[in-house]
Amino acid sequence: MNWNNFFGLEKRNVDKGLDYVSAYSDGLLFGKLPTRSNAMGISAVFAAVNLIANTIAMLPVIITSKADGKKNRMDNHNLNYIFGDRNTANYLSKFNLFKQIIQSVILRGNAFCYVERANNGEVMNVRFLEASDVIIYYSKERNLLYYDCPIVSKKHIEPINMLHFVLHSYDGIQGVSLLNYAARTLGITNASENSAKNFFENGMNVNGIIKVKTPVNAKQKEEIKQSWTNTYGNGGGGLAVINANMDYQQLQLSPEDSQLLSSRQFNVSDIARFFNIDPSLIGGDGKVSYSSLEQIQQAFLCHTLQPYISMIENELNRKLLLPSEEFLKIELETNELLRVNKQAQADYYTKMVSSGIMSINEVRNELGYNGIADGDKHFIAYSSTDKNEIGGNGDDNKNNDNNNKE
Repeated sequence: MNWNNFFGLEKRNVDKGLDYVSAYSDGLLFGKLPTRSNAMGISAVFAAVNLIANTIAMLPVIITSKADGKKNRMDNHNLNYIFGDRNTANYLSKFNLFKQIIQSVILRGNAFCYVERANNGEVMNVRFLEASDVIIYYSKERNLLYYDCPIVSKKHIEPINMLHFVLHSYDGIQGVSLLNYAARTLGITNASENSAKNFFENGMNVNGIIKVKTPVNAKQKEEIKQSWTNTYGNGGGGLAVINANMDYQQLQLSPEDSQLLSSRQFNVSDIARFFNIDPSLIGGDGKVSYSSLEQIQQAFLCHTLQPYISMIENELNRKLLLPSEEFLKIELETNELLRVNKQAQADYYTKMVSSGIMSINEVRNELGYNGIADGDKHFIAYSSTDKNEIGGNGDDNKNNDNNNKE
């Protein structure tokens, strides 16, 4: 049977190793789109992708259960080993696995991981796959979805056994690379970088012509040209001396006149908009104070990272947990980001302890310190210091009231 015709979807377009592939957005062809390798050669793109991918990759994966209104960490669950630091079954570490996922989503539009299971359905390993090695088959009429990847299976892979991460899409199935949307901006950026490259390769020489008011022969023309080139061309320096009957006319704009530097700086801001990231985080222009930096970091977490975090959490919870584990949840622990900001970390834990949400020992455990005596109690600050313990002994309070009456 021809599965392509059956499911009504041909093999998706992938990078075949060509230097360029066509990029479409809203039906308009903006020109030649750099492949993922070429796009990563643009400093702003590299910085944005690296920042997002590294930050997501360093977040710990935790398994929690919620029962009777209480949330507990399931440290003995087998997924803790799979996403832990000692998983030797996967050739990628947990950090590199999630970094590859985010990079593939941004640069390729799709990221795939094959789920290896035991006979009872329990997850044994999660294997990252190159996007170019996976074929998506989807039938809108029948609402059927399968994957093909000869590397891991000769049979069609059901969606439950294929983690498919998609952030940008037109149909919810086929992912669209961020490079696709930013094709025009990347083209302009690439042209600006090439202009700067050519300018510096030419020794920062300004093209022009020398007008001679009297007739000169071919040899004299070559001598004048050579004299000018030796002085200004290929990194030469000094003053060019020409006769009084000669005039110089500039034909090419200087970097200042062509606004080359400002254009390159604007390109950073324009690329940052596509990544929904503040330009200052990827070397953009602008003065940032410490207080504004905290706000930028908070916005980075909420508006830039959270969509990727939710994408990963939703896919992991849908396909890695068994039906009998509906009370469990897989999460990426964002508290890890507070470690880079000691003031924000101190404020966070102070509020958690003073509100009675966390105990002192719970805070010390997260910070890597040993517990202390009586550190497991939860407190809420009151004006009366003898009534600030949650679940205190009611008899003691009653005795205190009797003593006060006496």
